[in-house]
Amino acid sequence: MPRNPAYLDAEARFFRRFGSTPTVRPLALIQPSLRLRVAEVGRGEPVLFLHGFSHCVAHWAPLVHRLAGARCIMVDLPGHGTADTVDFRGVDLRGWFDAMLTGCLDALGLEAVHVVGHSQGAMFALWLALTAPERVRSVVAIGVPAVAFGARIEALRLLARPGLGPLMLWMPWPQAAYRRILAGTMGQAAVRAYPGLVRATYRATHRAGYATTVSSELRELFRGFDAKPRQYALSDDELRNIAWPVLVLWGEGDTRLQAIADARARTALMPHGRFEVMAGEHTPWLDDPAACASRVATMYTR
Repeated sequence: MPRNPAYLDAEARFFRRFGSTPTVRPLALIQPSLRLRVAEVGRGEPVLFLHGFSHCVAHWAPLVHRLAGARCIMVDLPGHGTADTVDFRGVDLRGWFDAMLTGCLDALGLEAVHVVGHSQGAMFALWLALTAPERVRSVVAIGVPAVAFGARIEALRLLARPGLGPLMLWMPWPQAAYRRILAGTMGQAAVRAYPGLVRATYRATHRAGYATTVSSELRELFRGFDAKPRQYALSDDELRNIAWPVLVLWGEGDTRLQAIADARARTALMPHGRFEVMAGEHTPWLDDPAACASRVATMYTR
């Protein structure tokens, strides 16, 4: 597992801004064979946090310190932060991430958890709620959940191309250019408000193996997206079969990949789905952490 000390330092500094010092430890999985890292804050109901594509554990800092009565467990996903890299070429992403998440719960000694996922992390959470409902108590899906609701992700297709994709993901962008890129997923206001998070995110993703991991994952995601019938997007029947409470939090400016009305309609198919539009963009908890925290807390304090 790469140590990535520059990222670990930037992450710790950002958490300290919110008065938090996470307990950090490695997590070794058997199937798939993989080494990850978890950072924990708080005590109480176990809540598993899954970050989005090209983000990192540090993104949760403004939110988790506000969640009383929760054991917040934040995971470095493959290729990000200090986690092992993975070559996803030819891999069934849904089966692989379902196995990874159940492996995480087994390694943590947890029978079931509440899951909070952002972007691709929200997609993984919804997949798990279908595949292993006995391991999930509730889901909070924040932002466009990758292709789970049928989003059009054509803007990411270049990053999936062999050679070009890894090169674009790895390029050592000047700070100003990187801030503009990150504003596309964090929002301009969040980039201005959290320079320490911008530094942490850069360090979490500009490390050996990140670019090839993410590009190969996107390549497989597009393979499923282009297949007939389409893979990875959840069907109407699958959404109707998610038995646990699901809260979808959507930034009012998060419309580049999927319309709010479309996402609301997909949420309405779930028997216990609830859809709320928040201030902000793709990461609304960075724009209004108190409002998001109050809504997340309703899921584990019912």
